[in-house]
Amino acid sequence: MPTVDQLCMQLREHGRRVTPQRRAIVQALLDSDGIHPTADQVFQRVQSVMPDMSPATVYNTLHEMVEIGELLELDLGLGERRYDLHTSNHAHLVCLGCGQVVDVPYSDPPALPPEHAQGFRVIDYLGVFRGYCPGCQSGG
Repeated sequence: MPTVDQLCMQLREHGRRVTPQRRAIVQALLDSDGIHPTADQVFQRVQSVMPDMSPATVYNTLHEMVEIGELLELDLGLGERRYDLHTSNHAHLVCLGCGQVVDVPYSDPPALPPEHAQGFRVIDYLGVFRGYCPGCQSGG
């Protein structure tokens, strides 16, 4: 997992200024590791330490981090996009009951035979497994 300083250095290397607000957003993402937060969850976390933070600053910073490849924006079918600092190959388990999202590592994405690619040049794979976590299965 990268550090705040490493992520801020990546922003700088891509021509972005690193303001106290952006640094707080990066810290909020790191503090949210493992829950795949929504933009609103990141905003709520940052606003607790920087009450004057605007939602636009959070959304813009998340978008910039996605653009430079330091953050994944995920549409997992939960209604809101989620964000993930783990940019290496992995899939996700999504609980349809409580919305929990869990990373599932893999070394190689599933193969797509050329005859099924219908002329597409595949550049990425995002796997999502949907089901119910142990807590939701037991009625918790």
